[in-house]
Amino acid sequence: MNWETVIISILGSGGITALVNGFMNHKTQIKMIKESGLYAKRANALDELMKKMEELDQAMGNMISFFQSETEREDEIKRREAVNNAFNSFVKCYKVKRHYLASDLSNELGELCGEYKKLFIDFLYTARPIDDKQDTETWKSVVDKYNEDFPEKREKIAVEFRKIIGVK
Repeated sequence: MNWETVIISILGSGGITALVNGFMNHKTQIKMIKESGLYAKRANALDELMKKMEELDQAMGNMISFFQSETEREDEIKRREAVNNAFNSFVKCYKVKRHYLASDLSNELGELCGEYKKLFIDFLYTARPIDDKQDTETWKSVVDKYNEDFPEKREKIAVEFRKIIGVK
């Protein structure tokens, strides 16, 4: 046996395999670190979006409710401001974080933003304008739409969020 055969058999059998395995393990570890950071950012983005969506939903529910204990003009203005602030916060968060979402989910959230806006405008200017006669039919249709359509849409989005972060 000559030296060339010995060197080739040593390097060919274990040395190269060990070198390749070491390189692959290093690449895999780097990929896992990068993905875990991205996963954490994505989970935080989803958490924030969900929180903003829930805050908007609560503010909207308080504003359109037929059973409002405070009927003073100032109280009505506060409820409207709360919805306006929650809506703007949700939309801003959505626009900044939508790139963490699959396009279908992003589109659903975008549509939900538009539907909340329409509901808000219908309520403000048609159903219950301040210092003007309220339209109880439109108010009822706003409440019905909110109670019938929105829970299903919010739950569908929540289910998608849970799938993304691995919660069953």
